[in-house]
Amino acid sequence: MPHFPAGQALDRRPPIGFRSVRTCRPYHPSIQIAMRKWNYLQCSLHPRHLESASAIIAEMGTRGIHEQPLKSGEVLLKAYFDPSREIGRVHSDFRSRCRESAVPVAACATGIEEERDWLEEWRRNLKPFPVGARFWIIPGRQVSGTAVRDRIPMWLEPRRAFGTGTHESTQLCLQVLERLSLTGASVLDIGAGSGILAIASAKLGAESVLACDIDPVAIQVAGANCRRNRVDRRVRLFTGEVEAVSGSRFDVVLANLDGNLIRRKLNDFPQYLSPRGCLILSGLLERDATGICRSANVRGLPLTLLQDLAKGEWRCLVFSRETYQPAREVS
Repeated sequence: MPHFPAGQALDRRPPIGFRSVRTCRPYHPSIQIAMRKWNYLQCSLHPRHLESASAIIAEMGTRGIHEQPLKSGEVLLKAYFDPSREIGRVHSDFRSRCRESAVPVAACATGIEEERDWLEEWRRNLKPFPVGARFWIIPGRQVSGTAVRDRIPMWLEPRRAFGTGTHESTQLCLQVLERLSLTGASVLDIGAGSGILAIASAKLGAESVLACDIDPVAIQVAGANCRRNRVDRRVRLFTGEVEAVSGSRFDVVLANLDGNLIRRKLNDFPQYLSPRGCLILSGLLERDATGICRSANVRGLPLTLLQDLAKGEWRCLVFSRETYQPAREVS
């Protein structure tokens, strides 16, 4: 999902159709002055082979990967490389690695493409939209003509931080939150991104929200969004790992993160829950969700699975500690 974009910070998924890879160079609008030309390699493949092919391309030093669903049901995978790279050699290397890994690809092609300001294009084209039954997301700098009756408005300027409400993992979290009784509750948001989940919690009545992120840029963005939504008095933000608040307990803990990161931190999550607390884990693919449920049982964690929600290829798991229940059933 990239645009020559931001690097990884907890769950830092750039906008629609882009996949972050660790080899991507950090994106910053102020330094993107002269548009460059990039070599690209593209191919089509079945969605089940997408992760494997993306991993191969990442190992080869791509600067960004673009995914586009095709009417045939396949996915067009397009990877960008530095102009200095011999794209013919990259093509041959990619085909060879795919054969070794039993990853079938078709219609492989190479070319040169001039760089575009993807982030600004995306911002310009994104319009207000509903999420769940209660939220109305107003992205970018739009300020007027956007109110919708019976929906809670959230103004968001994501900049380089993840979280505009377009991603299924974020939408699943919002759908869970809107069905919980949050009045007077305390909330911990691990991986704040743009602040969207912290803002939503505050607007749903949470008395206090603590949100953290290891990316200082995300915290700056989240702070600006909190002020714009007038919830900054109830939302506290800090840059750093969640371990900094060890010993604190919360009624609701949110973790919309990468599946591997959630698995690594799974043992730690219960310590942040109050005795009747609710843990919401999102950003999970099916294999991640299955593995996390299995791990929670095997490790004997004090968690009970309340809900297993799906949207597209993404899953959201809702656990309780003891007998915490949503105000209404989550569907």
